[in-house]
Amino acid sequence: MAIGIGLSPSIEANITEAARLCSILGEKLFLIHVEAPNSQSRAAVEELVAKLAKSKVLADLKHEIIFEQGDITESIIKVCQDKKVDLLLAGALPREGLLRYYMGSVARQLVRKSSFSILLLTNPQRFPKTYSKIVVTGNKHPKTPDTIEKTIQVADALGSRKLSIVDEVIPDKNTKRAADNEELERCNRWRDIIEQREAHRLSLTLAQLEQADLEIETKVVFGKPGYSIGHFTQTNRAELLVLNSPDTKLGFMDRVFTHDMEYILSDLPSDLLIIHSHSK
Repeated sequence: MAIGIGLSPSIEANITEAARLCSILGEKLFLIHVEAPNSQSRAAVEELVAKLAKSKVLADLKHEIIFEQGDITESIIKVCQDKKVDLLLAGALPREGLLRYYMGSVARQLVRKSSFSILLLTNPQRFPKTYSKIVVTGNKHPKTPDTIEKTIQVADALGSRKLSIVDEVIPDKNTKRAADNEELERCNRWRDIIEQREAHRLSLTLAQLEQADLEIETKVVFGKPGYSIGHFTQTNRAELLVLNSPDTKLGFMDRVFTHDMEYILSDLPSDLLIIHSHSK
């Protein structure tokens, strides 16, 4: 595992959160710091890590500081590729302002350009929270079964209590709002048919997976992909949302013409885990 760190007020909380997760899910933690030209940040980072190494945070965990120079996003990606990192952690703002949204924060650039799994931490704490409720995508996609399987493994390792598998269905002319009672009844029938079909698909997926000792529910929601699952996550006060990795690298036009991943990235409802996997 790896985490990108900078000299921000949340640096200690970010490292603490990463160390806790790595002690459960990984074997070694790489701490990546990209130095600005003529910066004195290296000494400050080394001092902080040395302090945490003497405490319970890093004392029993294999870790290594890696210093890089150059473009922050490209440098972090290069280190992760060289070290064969499975999971990168990064701090992220829950909501971005307009300028930052279009210019792209480091965390969001990492999501758009990386080929490995990423966990965005929206509110890292020195006394880390637990992920008692987790939401994972159940959308019909070749990557989804692998994403659900890995999410169950993560939930089990972290001692989570509940997992919600949410399938987002885009409304069509048969399921949109009706003008009268007759059309409303027809729309409701179509929704029931779709819900039963999707629930059956998810049950078949779960039947092929080894399930942990945790409460698992399936939910079908109608609405815009990304927005709907984000709203569900926020409404149900889940601490972690898990999504498939994008099929293609995301660019500037994806931010202008917002789609599912960008809805989530622009207004994070919780911590966000994006699982990179190859479709089966």
